Amino acid sequence: MRIWIDVTNTPHVNVLMPIYRHLRANGHELIITARDFSETIPLLRQNGIEPIVIGSHHGKSRVRKIIGLLERYWQLLTRVPKFDVAFSLGGSYTSPIAWLRRKKSITFSDNDFTTHKFITYLFSSYFIFPSYLHYEGAKKKFHLRDEQIKTFEGFKEDIYIADYTVDEHFLEQLPWREFITIRPENLKAAYVPKDAMTIVPELFEVFKDQNILFLPRYEEEKRMAEGYDNIWYPDGPLNGLDVCYYTKAMLTGAGTFAREAALLGVPAVSFFPRKEFLAVDVVLQEQGKEFKSRDPREIREYVVRSGEAKTKNGLGDTSRSKKVLAEVLSIIDEIIK
Repeated sequence: MRIWIDVTNTPHVNVLMPIYRHLRANGHELIITARDFSETIPLLRQNGIEPIVIGSHHGKSRVRKIIGLLERYWQLLTRVPKFDVAFSLGGSYTSPIAWLRRKKSITFSDNDFTTHKFITYLFSSYFIFPSYLHYEGAKKKFHLRDEQIKTFEGFKEDIYIADYTVDEHFLEQLPWREFITIRPENLKAAYVPKDAMTIVPELFEVFKDQNILFLPRYEEEKRMAEGYDNIWYPDGPLNGLDVCYYTKAMLTGAGTFAREAALLGVPAVSFFPRKEFLAVDVVLQEQGKEFKSRDPREIREYVVRSGEAKTKNGLGDTSRSKKVLAEVLSIIDEIIK
């Protein structure tokens, strides 16, 4: 079968790689398209995939986003080769294109906030959700049938954590062996309030006594690190799971790194710039595996307090994640059949 996979954001690469390898091993022909955004293209190439690059990020302006969305729809419709099934995280691009071509689409999502989810619910053929996701409202509103929705017990990060093995040479890429990690808020994302401000400069100040691995998304964010001798950022993408494994604490303005660290047994802080969190983050916070705050001093207190919590006992255990991956791959196989 010919399966089209579309990749639109950096975290999607890690999630899709185990699925990509599984589908190839089962004899399916795969078409990979990708949007030129953040580290998406370099990460795909690191994994040996040369995608068909279609579209780019159009900033935070609503008008430019709509124009960019429509442009990419047209480019996908005219440039993507023939396929039998479409698959993506989010489904905002693949589901309408598949519908227009009268083909089936599979949408994987753990996001309660995505601005295009009405498009996904209108046009997707099948959905794969973590059991924690609140989808009952959408199911009723869009008249989704039970057989369209498949759920699994776990988190999307489990899918690639399942195959994770520690890189014993990872620290050779860094200037020190002990550090905390800071990843800024994605202020250009549509799901972030327009008036949101970064707290990263304040975090730099309260953690002046710590080595900081800084992971900016955009070139302009690198300026925040100027003048600090204790802050270092890489020239290219690092393996995110290795960062989580080796860091003393993960501090991020988004969710992916926080969930990865939490699931690997590492102190995780999310300073996501809105009051509401994704359902999957709420679950981890309720379990005590993820800490939420936008108060830099409160965050420092948590990191200091949890400094002894990270131990080699259970750190990096992937046994639970392997069960989650097996369940997700089984669901995908069932839908394709």
